[in-house]
Amino acid sequence: MPATDPEHIDPSEPDPELLEQIRAIHEVVGHYFNMTLEEFETSLIRNAEPESQVAMWSGVTAAWIAYHEEYLNDQVLTQDEEKRLISALIAISAGVEDVSKLGLPVDVGQRLLECFDGLEDD
Repeated sequence: MPATDPEHIDPSEPDPELLEQIRAIHEVVGHYFNMTLEEFETSLIRNAEPESQVAMWSGVTAAWIAYHEEYLNDQVLTQDEEKRLISALIAISAGVEDVSKLGLPVDVGQRLLECFDGLEDD
């Protein structure tokens, strides 16, 4: 059988498409956590369900972009402020809907929730 047969793919080798998605996520939001691309890749690939982690981070990244486009005119905030936004989006992706529990002003949390929920409409 050819080496590209799915039954013969080395499971220790990450899917190149998944790696490309991880690189794109890191470029936009992953670097805010002071992780190199390699550290970020490793943390996601070693997860028991890397595809689920990449899907979660893709949603966080898309909502982060939407928030910056819609509410910040694409302006980037300080490192700490960006980390707080991303952490709030991770919490939202995990199901937190009470914006008072996000550690941000309620209006900011509401906007982030709207951006995240807007992804489902696309």
